[in-house]
Formats: sequence, C-alpha cells, structure tokens
Amino acid sequence: MTKHRDGLMAGGALVVVLVVLALGFHRLGPRANQRAIRADERRIEALQSVALQMYFRNRRQMPMPATLAELPQRDRVNLNDPVTDAPYEYHPKSATAYELCATFAADSGAPDEPRLHGHSGFWSHPKGRYCYQLDAAQTTEY
Repeated sequence: MTKHRDGLMAGGALVVVLVVLALGFHRLGPRANQRAIRADERRIEALQSVALQMYFRNRRQMPMPATLAELPQRDRVNLNDPVTDAPYEYHPKSATAYELCATFAADSGAPDEPRLHGHSGFWSHPKGRYCYQLDAAQTTEY
C-alpha cells in the first residue's frame, strides 16, 4: 500500500511538473516570437539612449540636432533598427520637444500590465509603427 501511494505521489508530481513546463513554454511562444521580442527590447534600449543623450544635451544648453546623425560621434548610439537596419525616425518639434519613432514586432502590453519581457510604463508600445513624444527638458522612465 505504501509503494502504491508513493507511486501515485510521484506520478502526481510528474504531472504537475509537466503541466508547469507546458504552460511556461506556451507563454514564451515560438522562437520567432522570442526573437521579435528581443529585437523590440533592443529598439527600446536604443531609443532610451537617444532620449538620454538629448536630455544631457539640453542640460548642457546645447541645441537640439536637426537629425540624429548630428549627435557627436562619442555620443552616438545605435541609430538603426536591429532587424531592418533602417534609421529610427526623429522629428524635432520645438526647442526641446521631439518625437522618436520605431516599428515594433509585437505589442508590449498595457503600461500597467506586468510583462514577461520588455519594458512597461512610458516605453510601452503597440505592434507596428509607434512614436514617442519626448521633451529633452524632462527625463522619462529609463
């Protein structure tokens, strides 16, 4: 009877482990989705770096550049999409306001929704082309 009970417990534990693994793999999705999510994370990191450089330029009372290519070489961050190699879009709006745009492979989720990968809050984004409205006089969530 004890062996039977031990066998049932071991079988039950095995089922629980297999179910948890299956749910985990289901939540992660296929490899292509994971690559897309990692590419989106690299896009966000690049846009955050640009925003930080703009903030520091403003603090040093330097004017906004007309294009991202005008950022000094030592301050240059990756200005091209990691998949398409297309440059990120940059549109100056005023003395300190500007817009940064990128095309994302996946929806990052709602700003207040916990995520498995990526960023939340200000840097949340939908799938497709999305533009962030930024101001070099203010910091954002980095």
